Amino acid sequence: MTAGSCLCGAVAFEVSEFSSGIYKCHCSRCRKAFGGASSAAVLVDEAAFQWLRGSDGVHLYETESGFKRYFCQCCGCLLPQLVSSLGLFWVPAGLFDEDPGVALAAHIYVDSKARWEVLDEQTPCLQEGFA
Repeated sequence: MTAGSCLCGAVAFEVSEFSSGIYKCHCSRCRKAFGGASSAAVLVDEAAFQWLRGSDGVHLYETESGFKRYFCQCCGCLLPQLVSSLGLFWVPAGLFDEDPGVALAAHIYVDSKARWEVLDEQTPCLQEGFA
């Protein structure tokens, strides 16, 4: 099991198995949500994800276009979210309490990456999403 939590620890979860490596998303919405060049997240099968505490303190922000982000009501930290259409949780990689032991799988939405972001040459780059 790999445990994770928000910044204040009010919300915690665990993952029993990872469905993918880490994806770094460079779309403009993820850059705004994370306040950086990209978001880094891992995909987890719905059955392999479990809230340990604080799930009642998880709040939703949704844009008019349908872009969603879940966050902790106490510290504002972004939290895992279920992508229903895929049956997978999108889990921000920085929430894990220890190194999750998964490698970077790909950079996605690189067509909209920040001009100042430099990508490594080894990791696959996808123009759009998860291909």
